Amino acid sequence: MLFTNKDLKKLIIPLVLEQALAITVGMADTMMISSVGEAAVSGVSLVDMLNNLIISVLAALATGGSVVTSQFLGAGREGEACRSAR
Repeated sequence: MLFTNKDLKKLIIPLVLEQALAITVGMADTMMISSVGEAAVSGVSLVDMLNNLIISVLAALATGGSVVTSQFLGAGREGEACRSAR
């Protein structure tokens, strides 16, 4: 087995922390600009949503690549797994 369940559980902590920080930055931006006016809050929220969209798209691409590489590793085709990881 390549990774144990304990190893995989260790990977969850940075993922949760990254999501919490992304949400906190969005909230902090909105709170800092809230005294300026509704248009400013709307603009910051729009940029924050665009930022979250980009992060989600990149995470989806990374997940898809991981799935392909994992399938090669599971099939015992390590050469193709290395090539797909590149």
